[in-house]
Amino acid sequence: MLSVRPWQNLYIHVPFCLRKCDYCAFYSEADASELMRPWLDKIREGLKLLSGQPLHTVYLGGGTPTVLGPELLEELLVMIKNLDSGASEISIECNPESLTPEKAAMLGKYVSRVSLGVQSFDPALRRAIGRCGDPEKIVTAFEMLTENGLTNLSCDLIYGLPGQSAEDWEKDLTLALELPVRHLSAYALTVEEGTPLSRRYRNDPACDIRTAEMEKMTRRILKTAGMHQYEISNYARPGFECAHNQNIWHGETYLGLGPAACSFNGRDRYTQVSSVREWLDGAEPETDHIPDDTRRAEMLMMGLRTVRGWAADEFERVAGIAPEKLRPAQIASLRRKKMMKHRSMALTRHGLDFWNDAALELL
Repeated sequence: MLSVRPWQNLYIHVPFCLRKCDYCAFYSEADASELMRPWLDKIREGLKLLSGQPLHTVYLGGGTPTVLGPELLEELLVMIKNLDSGASEISIECNPESLTPEKAAMLGKYVSRVSLGVQSFDPALRRAIGRCGDPEKIVTAFEMLTENGLTNLSCDLIYGLPGQSAEDWEKDLTLALELPVRHLSAYALTVEEGTPLSRRYRNDPACDIRTAEMEKMTRRILKTAGMHQYEISNYARPGFECAHNQNIWHGETYLGLGPAACSFNGRDRYTQVSSVREWLDGAEPETDHIPDDTRRAEMLMMGLRTVRGWAADEFERVAGIAPEKLRPAQIASLRRKKMMKHRSMALTRHGLDFWNDAALELL
């Protein structure tokens, strides 16, 4: 039977943005500065759940954490420092347009890793997805961070954008590699239902073929540049993989604070309401309680998102059972289909390309 384990990682959802991008389905509020102080006060209360608990990582996501004013941002960062958790990695998401010299200095003082949302350097492509901000500020943002001693920097890009050619994507990758990045996330555009983008744009078969070619191009260009793929959409120079995500994919527990934040205690998952106002009013989180067998299979498939998969005995330590005993027929089937390696608990290149199919078979 799966058991509840102590928190090992912390995620804080900062649900504020300057404006919502047309492709974004993550919960956030634009022009909601009046909610920032009460949100921060409730985060402070939530951190009491840790009370000296050692943590492996802390991750501040959103939304846009750096849209917080300087005083609130520093107050949040000081709260995290005062946890004295021993976390080896403290990450924060950042958009270039909300970064100022003052905020960059704060990040240099309190965090160890920054992930910048770039999406594209091309002004026309950015407009096509409703991405706000001046692309010329991207280089300035990286300069401000490095001037404040931050070297563990990541860049988020999206390919398969409306009207984007292979040449456009190659240019975006080239420009990103000219920046001091140690990590790069390259996501295929997913048109989420209910977003403004979904009301004016639909994928077609030709777009899917073009997107697949861009994915292959990504692997080739980044490998040549010394960035290895370690997860379906993530690449890094050796030693600069995102530890927080690696931990989550491999079954560690995490406490999520803030509206829409998710927590996993080793057995059950809890998701906070996707409304900052309802969250402030004390709305109860939604509990995802499923049979242990299904939860173990879910944990197994998440670890298989990574190129390394599961090391020997690693899955058994968190799930209490070896993968071959949990899903013997399905694992044998994936190996026959050349989707899973025969001598390790990891997917092949083909399996990673069709991870959704492998995941469905395991579940």
